Amino acid sequence: MLLRSSTICSTSSSWSTIGETVQSILDQTVRPRQIIVVDDGSTDATAATIAGMRGEITLVSQDNRGPGAATTAGFDRVVTPFVATLDADDLWLPHKIERQAALFHGDPGLAGVFSLARLFADGAAPDPNGEGAVRRLWTRTTLLFRTEAARAVGDFVDMPGQLGEVIDWLARSRDLAQRHVMVEEILALRRIRPGSLSYDRDPQRSRGYLATVRAALERKRRMPKKLATKPTSR
Repeated sequence: MLLRSSTICSTSSSWSTIGETVQSILDQTVRPRQIIVVDDGSTDATAATIAGMRGEITLVSQDNRGPGAATTAGFDRVVTPFVATLDADDLWLPHKIERQAALFHGDPGLAGVFSLARLFADGAAPDPNGEGAVRRLWTRTTLLFRTEAARAVGDFVDMPGQLGEVIDWLARSRDLAQRHVMVEEILALRRIRPGSLSYDRDPQRSRGYLATVRAALERKRRMPKKLATKPTSR
């Protein structure tokens, strides 16, 4: 299935990985119509790295506001029916979009598709057949969504410690009874490196997850019982 999509890559001071990440988007068998890189206040050579790459890439620069705000800034520029996101230190396998696109065919009620990812250590060669753990990744790195459904959910809201904004966004999507599915196939590679948002889960930074849980409980408390729905991801 040919699918008209855009890809948003939000980044902050990730010059050492951003080139490889964006190249994995350019190498897709079904290439996105738009590639939007949002530079969230980088203080290194991130912007220069993107500017020096071949391919039609839109670079959006803003003051540092957080990964959620950066993702939202990218969403605001999407003009295609589907949208994907990718973290600045992770990679897609070449057939990632193609495999996920097939699930949307003939299923107009499907809002989003995610996939498995293999973890690899920073400095190691990324290998989908490597020894790193495999995770069912309900995260920005594997997300492919109908743009109309994504706009219904709204902005990505940054949480304390800059963690938990995607969990919160997906919880709000489920509150709308939107349906998500998981492709049980490794379609992405997640880099584990010191300094990344997902690497160091100290108590202060993990406050974002607690804030996400509180927000979900508050929404559920306010929701009329007849509208309450079970999670719609599988």
